[in-house]
Amino acid sequence: MENINPQNPETKKPDSPGFEKKPEPEKSVVKEIHHHHYGRKGPGRFFFGLFVIIVGLMFLGRAAGWLPQDIHINWSWVWPLVIIFIGLSILSCRGWFSWISGSIITILVLLLVAWMIFGNLGDKNLINQEVGFDKSANVTRAVVNLKTGATKLNIKGDSSKLLTGNFGSYNLDLKQQEETKDNVQNITLETTSSWKWFTSSKNTIDLQLTNDLPVSLNIDSGASDMDLDLTNIMAKVVDVDTGASTFNLTLGDKADLVSINVDAGASTINITLPKILGAKINIDADATAKNLTDFDKIDDKTYESKGYAAATKKVNLDFSQGASTLNVNWK
Repeated sequence: MENINPQNPETKKPDSPGFEKKPEPEKSVVKEIHHHHYGRKGPGRFFFGLFVIIVGLMFLGRAAGWLPQDIHINWSWVWPLVIIFIGLSILSCRGWFSWISGSIITILVLLLVAWMIFGNLGDKNLINQEVGFDKSANVTRAVVNLKTGATKLNIKGDSSKLLTGNFGSYNLDLKQQEETKDNVQNITLETTSSWKWFTSSKNTIDLQLTNDLPVSLNIDSGASDMDLDLTNIMAKVVDVDTGASTFNLTLGDKADLVSINVDAGASTINITLPKILGAKINIDADATAKNLTDFDKIDDKTYESKGYAAATKKVNLDFSQGASTLNVNWK
């Protein structure tokens, strides 16, 4: 039973005489102010994102074979555009006037990019350059170095000189150098780009080598389509470093020992060898479809043709490549 003291106000019931209602304590009110942060929007960010997507699609299309393999970017032109787009993104969030002016500048930048991509800013005609080198006196060996971007490359023998040929392009130049030292004649052919930012024109190099001199051939190229018919050439070394390419090589039996080294991206590689050669193949690749006719597997990376050890003429082939198809056949 509740004990109520009538003299104690705290124990009086609300309906009792003399009950005094205690004032309720003041409640503190906490007001929350929500700051809504909206992402900065403007033409700079939108078109920069669009630009990145287009570049990504270009690389995807080239890798998938939807676009020509000779499309490439001069990255020295990219970073100034990135800075411009960042500035436009900052400018476009400062008010309606800045938004309008940023939109106008963005459109002008995009027109400039389109002009750089699709416009031939120089001569629109195909430019052809002749290649011709005579054999120097007392030379016992030749080294040919070829450095190029995406190119259609054809090489064969039967040249009346040490090296002859033709280079054709809409926007590339061919730099030619020669040096003879210690009875070795070194020839370097290197393509140099004009100031055009994107290049999508077809570049073609057709070369003919001498049949009478041992030759080392070094090729450093971008994504290319290469057809090397070395049947009549005394090729001692063939060293190829290329991007995603189609690479066709036909070898002859003019040299006693030949070294073939191919470092390629995602490519299709077709090798044709004369039956007189003994062939040894080393493959350093994770995902390669192999079609090796009449080869015995030595280990996970090494294959030898039948009778390799007893062959008087041999070829050693080393492949380091991405996801590729490798076909080696006999003629």
